[in-house]
Amino acid sequence: MALKGSYPALLLSLVLLGTWLTLASGQTPTPTNDQFLQRHWDFPKTTNSNNTEYCDLQTRSRGINGKNNTFIHARIATINRICAKKLTGPVTSQRRFPLTVCRFNSTTQSYTGKSLTRRIVVVCKNRLPVRFRRFISRPRWE
Repeated sequence: MALKGSYPALLLSLVLLGTWLTLASGQTPTPTNDQFLQRHWDFPKTTNSNNTEYCDLQTRSRGINGKNNTFIHARIATINRICAKKLTGPVTSQRRFPLTVCRFNSTTQSYTGKSLTRRIVVVCKNRLPVRFRRFISRPRWE
């Protein structure tokens, strides 16, 4: 397990990269938006042999091990645009996002990961996403 000692470095790199990309996108970062990105953003998706190993690596490196989590694989500006028209409250995205959904099984203490492309619901504050609520499991029929 050569990666064991590199988790803090990976986490710091992700946070710094997220902050830099947020600034580059013209958005002003906020602590709650930074926390949202740190927990749910991974673009481009970190390469791993399978989604289960991916979930294990990502949740441990981010300090959220032992919890269900969803990772969004899109540019920060694209994710932040979900909240462009709503100052505060829940918003459902119009576009579909590539996701990795990580489900934690407390009995086996292991993850099951699954790749999906779905619309998502986030909570917005000051026109930025601050909380991931869920993904939409059924397509919207229009």
